[in-house]
Amino acid sequence: MVTARATQRQDDDVGGQDGARKLRRRIEYRRSRLLQDAREVSELFAPHLAVLAFPAAGRPTLFGNPTVESVLRSFLPADNGADAGTETADEAAARVAAMRREAGSIEARVAQEEARLRAVAEMVKAAQEEQGREHWWEVDVDALDEAELPEFAAALDVLRADVLRRLDKLAKAPKARQQQ
Repeated sequence: MVTARATQRQDDDVGGQDGARKLRRRIEYRRSRLLQDAREVSELFAPHLAVLAFPAAGRPTLFGNPTVESVLRSFLPADNGADAGTETADEAAARVAAMRREAGSIEARVAQEEARLRAVAEMVKAAQEEQGREHWWEVDVDALDEAELPEFAAALDVLRADVLRRLDKLAKAPKARQQQ
């Protein structure tokens, strides 16, 4: 009994460039699937994991958690000529954990700064509505607090740069039409 899968394999085994292309696609699919599975396992269970794939042609593919070198140094016997300065998997895991903690604190600071900037934008918007101005950049700066002024000035600088960039683009547009 021949199954659809067996028929597909028979078709894939056909020689020539088409068969070689199908083989490369199949190998690439399996390589990407292997790396995807390795990432998922390392995220779910945080093991010391190293995957090294050496294709017949092309560059080898490496994946390691925390790093390939640290996993290999921890689990393979060391040679006499081994570099003593290379970290083990546990040391690398501790370093990566510290980096993740630092990234978390940076994300928290970014969130605080974004909240502060939103509050400043709301205060400028309130001043704009209170003064009956059509645009935010027309707001009287005397109505703003000291904390809002640096942000207002930075926003004006961004607006100025944007206007200059658009003017430059408009100035170049007629020249391009004239050359055609």
